[in-house]
Amino acid sequence: MRRDYGFGSLGAFAKGMDPLAPSICKVYNDDNVDDGDGKEKMMMWPLKFAFPGEGTDAPPAPAAAIEKAGSGQWASINIMSQPERIVAIRAFEDAAMGPVVRNADRELRAMLKRDGLEVEDGTEQYVLFTQYDAVHSMGKRRSEVWIDLKDGGHPF
Repeated sequence: MRRDYGFGSLGAFAKGMDPLAPSICKVYNDDNVDDGDGKEKMMMWPLKFAFPGEGTDAPPAPAAAIEKAGSGQWASINIMSQPERIVAIRAFEDAAMGPVVRNADRELRAMLKRDGLEVEDGTEQYVLFTQYDAVHSMGKRRSEVWIDLKDGGHPF
């Protein structure tokens, strides 16, 4: 799915739910088509975050999200919890096009290796990137690549 379509679908789905920034996109390195291999592009919007002191359980999703997800025009939208994790981040300001995102990911991986930080197994199979600005916004943008760090593979 194209990113602008993803934004449109998620925006319509989350109307009135006050979704949080950023949008989080996961694209597998070998994914150019939706071929049913389970490695399709995915776009996520956080609807809720756990606050410090609330524990590691995810807060409940808004009732409207649970009611709408997975049916009718929202058949391709799922509600999912994300575990607490430590991520390494590299920001970039260019448009989040494939070559730009993959280059930022490569640079971050080189920095992590240089600094002796260990990435989570399997993260080399995909790129995880975020966007804080609207897809068609002009001018300076704020985007990031994220790489999950392995438990015990960092001092944090």
